[in-house]
Amino acid sequence: MKVALDLSKQVVDKPISFLVYIFLIVFQTPLTAQETVLNEVIVSSPRIELSMDQQSRSVTTITAEEIEESGATTLIDVLGDVAGIELRSRGAQDVQSDIYIRGGGFDQVLLLIDGIKVDNPQTGHHTLNAILPIEMIERVEVLKGAAGRVYGQNAFSGAINIVTKKTSTEDLRVSLSGGSFEYQKAALFATDQRESSSHTLYAETISSDGYRYNTDYNNQNYLWKSSWDTDQEQIEFLASFNNRRFGANGFYANPQNTDQYEATQSSLLGVSTSIQRNSRLRIQPKIYWKRGQDEYIFIRSNPSVYRNLHITNKLGGEVNTTWEHNLGTTGIGFELAHVSIQSNNLGEHARTLVHGYLEHRFTSNRWDITPGLSVSHYSDQDTFFYPGIDVGFHINGNSRLFFNSGYTYRIPTYTDLYYSDSSTLGNEFLLPEKALSTEFGFRLRQNNWRLSISLFQRDAKNYIDYVVLSGDERWQATNIDQILSKGGELDVVVNISRHKLAMGYAFLKDDVDGVSSALSRYAINSRKHHLSTRWTLKWSSSVKSSLSYRYAEQESGYHYNVVDANMAYDKGSIRLSLSAHNILDADYTEQNLVPMPKGHALLSLQYQLY
Repeated sequence: MKVALDLSKQVVDKPISFLVYIFLIVFQTPLTAQETVLNEVIVSSPRIELSMDQQSRSVTTITAEEIEESGATTLIDVLGDVAGIELRSRGAQDVQSDIYIRGGGFDQVLLLIDGIKVDNPQTGHHTLNAILPIEMIERVEVLKGAAGRVYGQNAFSGAINIVTKKTSTEDLRVSLSGGSFEYQKAALFATDQRESSSHTLYAETISSDGYRYNTDYNNQNYLWKSSWDTDQEQIEFLASFNNRRFGANGFYANPQNTDQYEATQSSLLGVSTSIQRNSRLRIQPKIYWKRGQDEYIFIRSNPSVYRNLHITNKLGGEVNTTWEHNLGTTGIGFELAHVSIQSNNLGEHARTLVHGYLEHRFTSNRWDITPGLSVSHYSDQDTFFYPGIDVGFHINGNSRLFFNSGYTYRIPTYTDLYYSDSSTLGNEFLLPEKALSTEFGFRLRQNNWRLSISLFQRDAKNYIDYVVLSGDERWQATNIDQILSKGGELDVVVNISRHKLAMGYAFLKDDVDGVSSALSRYAINSRKHHLSTRWTLKWSSSVKSSLSYRYAEQESGYHYNVVDANMAYDKGSIRLSLSAHNILDADYTEQNLVPMPKGHALLSLQYQLY
């Protein structure tokens, strides 16, 4: 796909030059005196809820309005703009993607939906299979850095909480999309508002022939959300089901394995409520069930050669309490969960998890201090303690200095422990990962712009990676002695009149010990530099566009540039949008040497019936 843009390869290969070019475009357009205010957001949490300005951690919140402005078609597109987040996709439309935060691997990032943990005990490769369509997302909350004290297991390097939309009106919309590689999508969005209840249904089906041999896919996503008002509280019910079937050409192990095929399912049921006994006491109980299924076939046309089937189940409940009193705010909570797996490769295993936490927020003049402790016990592993502390200092206005430090752990997945095939071998003697993370940052917020700067360090021990030892041909799960990760992040958002410019830059340096005689698959392959920019322009009340640019450079020196564009028209009950991805036809890979698709486009039409 060719696009008529006056950009030379020399400019594209230099990210700073490209940024200058973007700025020139932005400020060539006349501005009015009107300024747009950046609205404040309360970050939801099972712990103590705070506004963004009160947070003493690196937290990024992306609202539904910002998602719509960006022209993003998937959640992966949205997260790719956040500094410190690496999205490593295999193929188009993020059929299979891994998420990294501050160099932490896909098994070290916790995903939550409405506060429900949807971690996968089999492998973090399938964490993002449970993500929701963007039409159902109210906001996305990204907590960067060790979040073990807040969430426990799997929040080793960060956590992402997806908050679904609540309805207050009756709505019925249908949408149709088509694009490159025979891409087709049909979706239905319906809401119903009753006197004491509300209900939302979303259903979609997506298919494509693929951009190269054996990269076709056929996906279905369904979501149901209901809420009922009682005399004292609101009860919420959430159910989702995701079904994915895709050709996995070179997705795993050797890139020459072109006939791989995979089918995954992810199911989630959750019931929650919030009980406000008085103005100072809030109790939040919830119960949930999460099921995952993964079928992997080595040769698509002949499953009998090699086939894996893994089924995981997690049933749990938790109660979180917040109490405001004269000495500050206290948070206390408890979680109990049962996790199991049935697999023809990994075997049958089960564990019981007991998790509890206690934290207290002290405030005095400009200072706030929040120490806390989280404890997790696994019936098949050990007991782990996650102590930590957050400290904030309010300078003036909306400016703030913050510091946080804490310990975090991650137990091995069942794949890490027991997997075995001709190219990969688990290790049942693996030790749990542990790390001490420290962060210092500054945040400034004005009416039409905001700035965030942070410096961080993570000292990880027993880091689990897959290495090829001398004389061996298989990747084997191994504990790496130590990885010292240091880095910094810069986030800037400027919103003036019809223009919005967002820029994020992240730097990461890993010092790795214990792999001098080995080739590492994940641990020393982080992005050293990551730059993302997005310029959004409202041409009129009905027309808006966005242009995004990403530059990534890995520790090995490999780098690439990607440019995307979007145009949308909204008028009455009709919304028409055109998205173009990789418009400069960059030749690049994000994971396992799988080539990403060249330039491709997507045209979408949405019609609101009422």
